[in-house]
Amino acid sequence: MNKMMHVSINIMSILSMIFIIVGITSSLYSIIVLKNGTIFDYSFTLWFWFATVFFGIQSMSYFLSFRRSSYKYKSTIESSYNMLLRDKVAILVPIYNEEPDMVTNNLIAIYSNNGNIAEVYVLDDSTKGDSSYIIDLCNKLGMKYVHRINRRGYKAGALNDVLKTLDVDYVSVIDIDQMPSPDFIRETVSLLDKNPDVGFVQVPQIYVNTDSGVLAEIAQAQQFIFYEILTEGKSVTGTLFSCGSNVIYRLKALKSVNYFDESNIVEDIATSVNLIGNGWRGLYYNKKLVFGRAPVTMEGYINQQWRWMSGSLALMPKIFKKIIFNKKYTFKERLDWFATSTWYTFGWFYLIFLLAPVMDIFGIKVLTINPTLYFFAWMPYTILLMTTFILSHIDKGAQLKFVFYNMAANLLIFPLSISVTISVLRKKMKPFTTARTGGKVPWHKFWPQFLIMFLLILSLIILIYKHSIYNDITAFWAFFQFFLLLPIFFLNKTPKKSSIDENSFKNFEG
Repeated sequence: MNKMMHVSINIMSILSMIFIIVGITSSLYSIIVLKNGTIFDYSFTLWFWFATVFFGIQSMSYFLSFRRSSYKYKSTIESSYNMLLRDKVAILVPIYNEEPDMVTNNLIAIYSNNGNIAEVYVLDDSTKGDSSYIIDLCNKLGMKYVHRINRRGYKAGALNDVLKTLDVDYVSVIDIDQMPSPDFIRETVSLLDKNPDVGFVQVPQIYVNTDSGVLAEIAQAQQFIFYEILTEGKSVTGTLFSCGSNVIYRLKALKSVNYFDESNIVEDIATSVNLIGNGWRGLYYNKKLVFGRAPVTMEGYINQQWRWMSGSLALMPKIFKKIIFNKKYTFKERLDWFATSTWYTFGWFYLIFLLAPVMDIFGIKVLTINPTLYFFAWMPYTILLMTTFILSHIDKGAQLKFVFYNMAANLLIFPLSISVTISVLRKKMKPFTTARTGGKVPWHKFWPQFLIMFLLILSLIILIYKHSIYNDITAFWAFFQFFLLLPIFFLNKTPKKSSIDENSFKNFEG
């Protein structure tokens, strides 16, 4: 059954790519040969096809990753266990203005599960609050406490200051909102021992506080598609990048690139690019060995997404120069990195699809999109693409609601993508913040989503009233996109207390 599903998904993904080419070719024929349409039609069509090409490339990268994940990934890893690790490994735990209960709980979990085989360094970069409880806990448990006066390089700077003093083979980075299992270090070190060309081993980030609300569930759905499909495929291709936590590095590899890259706020991806350029590769070990917390407030989620988006987009010129325009990399490697580096511009392309029904009521249409072409080209493409996306999720064990959340997630934050793109172009960056900061966001901040939802409903009513095959098709897409935006009303709520936070170590006596 699993094999049959894989074959079906492969066939449908290939057909999806064919139908993308059919649609683009017909549009070019209309513009160049038939010269149909007005200047507004041309402008709208050009933007629409840029979006189509963008999502076509992203889809191609996704489907290829799924194929590699299904057929090749398992042969690249071998599970084993290393018992003799004392004095070979250091664990670095960065902290920045975090909630005391979580810090206490997680530091104890990190020490309890791995402190007997590795030296634990607590890197407290906090600028507010009382850190005496952290110092006391470190003294009780025998962990090294490090606090800097300056915040040079943010997280990367804190890591580098300690790395330059270490004499170990391997260094693990575990963010304070993560809790590793007892086997995390033993199993990942074994992979590094067996693969001397591997610079780091990454394990998935699993959110265990999804019972706190819809926002945490959406964050976990986004993690699912990344850690169950994309990273397995990237590990096979050699395009895997470190995700900053739940990762163990070969210290020799980090030294070869002058440690972590302090020039970018997403030091994990920036450092990965440096490592790959220096001949090292990353290995993904898809086993649930570390458990953490998703953002539970809208402000925290936006802080997280802003940091990921801005850092990744700022890296785009470097990735293009070092990898995409470098002939030593294969086509599949360059395709993967192109999809990775450009992904966070998605807001501009979602916007054109959201505006399409609105433009339609003003008579501005995508050239060559008529009922005949739609039924013979775009309807099959759309059905194939969505069916393949859903089946690939189901094949990996995803809940159906995760499929919906993944379709909705990036559409819901399209204004953030647009805003971050503009900020990066203007070289205007926000101060560093974590995903655990903040609370609710004032509802007026969501005016772009609410305005789009109003325009979609208005377009839906007008298009149904006009009634034609083309108008009815466009009305359906207006309703579908409106439906995907509905979770916006559930994301900005006060989170429930998660079961993971019910047991506190407040009375820990050491």
